[in-house]
Amino acid sequence: MIVNSLGTRLWELMKRSGAVWEYSYKGNLRAPHVVLRSGKHSNGFVDTLQYLSRVANLSAAAEMLARKLAGRLDGIRPDWIFGSPMAGIPFATEVARSWEINRIGFNEKVGDKELICRFDLSPGEKFLIVEEMTTTGGTPQRGIDAVLKKNPTAVALPIVAAFLTRCGHRPTELQGRELISLVSLPELNVEYSEWEPDNCPLCSSGSTPISNCKRVWSDLLKTMMDDPPTSLFDTRPFS
Repeated sequence: MIVNSLGTRLWELMKRSGAVWEYSYKGNLRAPHVVLRSGKHSNGFVDTLQYLSRVANLSAAAEMLARKLAGRLDGIRPDWIFGSPMAGIPFATEVARSWEINRIGFNEKVGDKELICRFDLSPGEKFLIVEEMTTTGGTPQRGIDAVLKKNPTAVALPIVAAFLTRCGHRPTELQGRELISLVSLPELNVEYSEWEPDNCPLCSSGSTPISNCKRVWSDLLKTMMDDPPTSLFDTRPFS
């Protein structure tokens, strides 16, 4: 496999910026691990906003993705770019600006997973979904469905774009559409394990599961230090 040099560079920059956490044993059985939104436990977590919240990083990434999309679509341009709530909206907006796309929209979240669209597209107008990150392709597909439910005569382009992906280029949930990204973890051979809570080997070893890990992100990153502060484990701040 030819490793994407741009993806490799961006991944290293993300790790330096504190956007990547990985389980680190460091000789302490209570070194924590994370609980994902799905309820599964994992030994790794990526918070893209730790990197993309810096305006310079956001603008540079959006410009790079816009160039990649323009080359991939070979002259075809969307009339609209849609972002997903909430983290995908600023990135999608910046991609639209970099690509000089005239219209930017976003879907709204209702309940746990359902998305709705309130924008009106003219018949035949083309739209593209842009994400900051997708794990399975499920969210962008729900975004496409939401836009088409409101605008059945609109045209969804056969690709979806993202800054970072944790799935392949054609995930099952995207129903045949291609996923274009700047950082593809499968391409970089980066894979994190996921377990059901009852089968989590880290829990069995005494590791503490952490829910809502973004709320304690800075403390969680400290567990990757060569000599993490003992108090992080003794006071159990990750609740």
